[in-house]
Amino acid sequence: MPLLKRIFALCLCACLCAPSLALAVEDAILAVVDSEIITVQDLVKYMRGVYSQLKVEGKTPQEMDEIMREYQKKGIEQLIEDRLVLGAAEKAGIKLKPQAVNERLEEIKAKYPSFDAFLEATKAEGLTVSDVKKKIEDQIKGQVIVNLEVRDKVHVNPQEVTDHYQSHREEFFRKAKVNLGSIFVRSTFDKVQAEKKAREALAAIKAGGDFKEVAVIYSDLPSVGIVSRDELSEPFRARLEIMRAGDVSDVIETPEGFYILKIEGETPARQMAFEDVREQLYQQIFQEKFRARFKAWLKELREKAYVEIKG
Repeated sequence: MPLLKRIFALCLCACLCAPSLALAVEDAILAVVDSEIITVQDLVKYMRGVYSQLKVEGKTPQEMDEIMREYQKKGIEQLIEDRLVLGAAEKAGIKLKPQAVNERLEEIKAKYPSFDAFLEATKAEGLTVSDVKKKIEDQIKGQVIVNLEVRDKVHVNPQEVTDHYQSHREEFFRKAKVNLGSIFVRSTFDKVQAEKKAREALAAIKAGGDFKEVAVIYSDLPSVGIVSRDELSEPFRARLEIMRAGDVSDVIETPEGFYILKIEGETPARQMAFEDVREQLYQQIFQEKFRARFKAWLKELREKAYVEIKG
């Protein structure tokens, strides 16, 4: 069953299991928020919108299926939250200039190869252009009220940032790294020939051949790249202990095949300075406070509103 049909089937099942719901499936009421109702049609449109957005983002079918399954679980709750936030915006008397909506609409249209493609996607969601503009208007109003009631009331004291850094210094310690060039010859089918090939590669390097050019000819895998030494297996770590930048190892035998290593460069271990991470820490603390305040604000809105989930 196609994904969108399965979504609708799930919504239909939810309706049929709730005796108080109307017989007309799309108009069947799933929830009530104050004087507003949330219907099966609202949920299906919401899911279609999520689906279309995932397609625009280029998600794989597997990624889309996993994300859609998660949204199926929380769709009604999300719609209730949206109604609560929009209701708060309406009570606050928030008004928008048409230009703000039109600019956002143009941004959305620009994501599609043509206007016809945009119309086709809109139609697939069961929406008209007017519906899309109303949806944009509601979203912007929601963003405005969230900024007023939540974001603008979140404050991070500079001392909080400093204290967090001092108490989590280990999070900002960076291990030494080594940029490891490698040549790997697989020995799955013929160990003798694999070792012979690896030694030919080593001989070519010792004769003055460029390591990367030799790797292109002989290696069965890309270079290891930048890693910390403790990410490597013991035979590699032991060999690297006696090597310096620019050195090339002898042939190293492993159960999978034969390696030749070259240290292309090294980055020493270091403790990141507070100045290097201050903005990152500020944003981290700000987001934590924002999420907590937003959650508390939503809870307050819900407690003051009449909310009923049918079924």
